Amino acid sequence: MNTIDEQIKNIDWRNSDQVIKFYEENRLYFENAEIINNKDKVSQMLDFSLHYANSLCDKYYYDKVLDIVQKSRILLSKLGSEHFNYEKSERHIRFLEGIALGQKKKFTTSYPIFKKLVKEDPDHHYYKLWYQHSKIGYYNWIFNLIYGLGVIFLLIDMIFLFILNNPLEYDLALVGIIIMALTMVVQFGFRKYVKK
Repeated sequence: MNTIDEQIKNIDWRNSDQVIKFYEENRLYFENAEIINNKDKVSQMLDFSLHYANSLCDKYYYDKVLDIVQKSRILLSKLGSEHFNYEKSERHIRFLEGIALGQKKKFTTSYPIFKKLVKEDPDHHYYKLWYQHSKIGYYNWIFNLIYGLGVIFLLIDMIFLFILNNPLEYDLALVGIIIMALTMVVQFGFRKYVKK
């Protein structure tokens, strides 16, 4: 029977199902990695944990990704900032955390992560892409609030007109429709602007 280290060499890293299956079959081995003191071995465990987290992202298991991110941070602390694999792994951990949080619509947390990553590496395509996604999500609540205000104006006007048979002096329905239309146009423009 091959050792775990030998089995790792035969894994197709592009096959998410294979990576997930291997990690989960050997969960005890990977989750007890904190007891390992050899930094090269810790680095290898960290790399595999991050591959596993990537595969989980591919399959939309974002809660599991956040769990692995926390476990990976423990390994990272054992690695030490002087290790050659530290900086790359630390960024990758933040990147995975940002993706998982963004997909869970937690933009107030994911947006600052990607903002910092883009500042550190402005040419990284995926950092920029996820930064745009998080920025749009982060500011969407403002558009939704204004759009909701337009809906409220429309409903108030309809209540007074149809239920109370007492039309308002001002046409709130028209104001509501204008607010909703403008919000949609501005939101569309904002998305285009961010993506540029």
